[in-house]
Amino acid sequence: MTGRRHQVLMSGLGKAGLYDLSPEDDATVQALVERLDEAAVRRVAHWLATAGAR
Repeated sequence: MTGRRHQVLMSGLGKAGLYDLSPEDDATVQALVERLDEAAVRRVAHWLATAGAR
């Protein structure tokens, strides 16, 4: 399940216009994935996608 949550967050970051991520950024995404449940991850991804659309 953490793989799916990671993918959702990475997609949200991409929609926000953040593509060139460092290893530290990836580690931060992984830390979020490990601590948040599916609903929270989807909410954060939604915020990122919405911010990128502006």
